[in-house]
Amino acid sequence: MAGLFDSSGIECDSEEDPLRDITTLPEQAPEIFSDDQQTRDRSPQSPEALTRPSGLVSDLMRADLDQLYFDRVHPFAPILQRWRYHVWAKHPKKSEAQMCLQYAMWTVAASLSAHFQSLRDNLYQETRRTLDAMDLNSPTNGILAIEQAQAWVLVSIYEYMQLSPNQAWMSAGRCCRLVLGMRLYEIDDPNSPLTMARDQEPSLIDWTGLEEQRRTFWMAYSLDRFISFHNGLPYTLDEELIATRLPAPDEDFQAGHPAATLFLPDVMTRGASNDSCNNLSSFSECIILATICGRALSHRQKVAVEQINGDVVDAFWTRHQWLHEMLTYRIQVLSASVQVDPMLIFARIVAQTLVLFLHSVLESITWKTGEHFLGILEYERLCVMAAHEVVNLVKLQGQLGYFKVHPLTPIPIMMCTEFFTAHAYLDSSFDIMLQELLECLQDLDRVKNLSQSPALSI
Repeated sequence: MAGLFDSSGIECDSEEDPLRDITTLPEQAPEIFSDDQQTRDRSPQSPEALTRPSGLVSDLMRADLDQLYFDRVHPFAPILQRWRYHVWAKHPKKSEAQMCLQYAMWTVAASLSAHFQSLRDNLYQETRRTLDAMDLNSPTNGILAIEQAQAWVLVSIYEYMQLSPNQAWMSAGRCCRLVLGMRLYEIDDPNSPLTMARDQEPSLIDWTGLEEQRRTFWMAYSLDRFISFHNGLPYTLDEELIATRLPAPDEDFQAGHPAATLFLPDVMTRGASNDSCNNLSSFSECIILATICGRALSHRQKVAVEQINGDVVDAFWTRHQWLHEMLTYRIQVLSASVQVDPMLIFARIVAQTLVLFLHSVLESITWKTGEHFLGILEYERLCVMAAHEVVNLVKLQGQLGYFKVHPLTPIPIMMCTEFFTAHAYLDSSFDIMLQELLECLQDLDRVKNLSQSPALSI
């Protein structure tokens, strides 16, 4: 393996492969990336092609990266159907969007592998170069490829892990605007002519392609909510405009079986009155928690405005009570699940962290009432219970291994460390729990860029 990655070049099997002549020397990468047309025009028998090293078997590396992607990335970014991907990946003439998606997949997979770290930066640079070029050269017919949006989803995740939350937030915003332009937020609008046509001719529907679109939209939506929540910044996608069903279970998706699912408002409003709301996939549970995060962030942002206007009591307590009841119910549902996967554990950690967040919203009110003081006392009790549960979940998460932990896990953990630091008086064990969470962040740093480590900013 050492000889494999010490090679001076990468040999690929496609004439249109932009990484065909990339060297492993960082100082040469920008020059080669900028000469894309020259790379395309080279023939297999050209002098450059004949002098390329022949000891690197690119097919083997690609197969390994594909396997890594579906083993380690797909569990927290389930946007691709494996069989469908392998079919078009073997095609010798892939579209630019498909090639870009492949490099985005390999970029994230390489970042979650100890053996492919040397390829990570080159893969990321080529992915970004291609995405930026595609943004500048948008199709004249206005039809955008779903692979372009999927690539932006993966780039946002990679940038959060390896670069910075702010860079990831900007890329997630570009991804959200792309899915808006593709109108993925209204795939299942019952009043849409496309939906009516599907109802009339269900046998002609590409269910797998349709589900990939749904999943791409919901991943963009989740990233928008979670990363904005991390930065305390407004989000891009408007929840009230969404007319796309929640994703189907992954088993049905991978098997290509159509599955009818609920709309997000159905879950957010019906709650315990509908049994189907209790048997959602891990992906759907993450989407629901992302929605509650978005509403909680808006709740806190509105409090500042309401305090200026002197109208806190009625509007504030109505929203606060709804968030508390919805969160309590989702915690009960999540606790009853026997699954242990990256998305579900992440959702459970986020749910408990939101209990702490709602308490901080109560504390942010500058003037107090009797009802307000009683609410703070009750929330302090709930916060202590939530804090202990977070630590227990973090220990459970450690069983997954470094490479399978959800990449956005530092967001709730950092919020918990801040709470423990500011509220040590609530529980004598908070100091010990704080150290355990800091150790968890240090463990996660093993697959992150250390210069952007969350632990260093605490």
